[in-house]
Amino acid sequence: MNAEDLRFFLAVRQAGSIKGGARVLKVDHSTVSRRLAALEEALGAQLFARTP
Repeated sequence: MNAEDLRFFLAVRQAGSIKGGARVLKVDHSTVSRRLAALEEALGAQLFARTP
């Protein structure tokens, strides 16, 4: 985990959604989703519950 991963995690947590976090970060929501998936894989834990 690095500072950028933490920034993405916190943005999603504070915004309450991946799309909201993406708006805050001014990036595409798919970028945020991929970064969070990689972080979850690295940590071996699910950080957020995803809905379809």
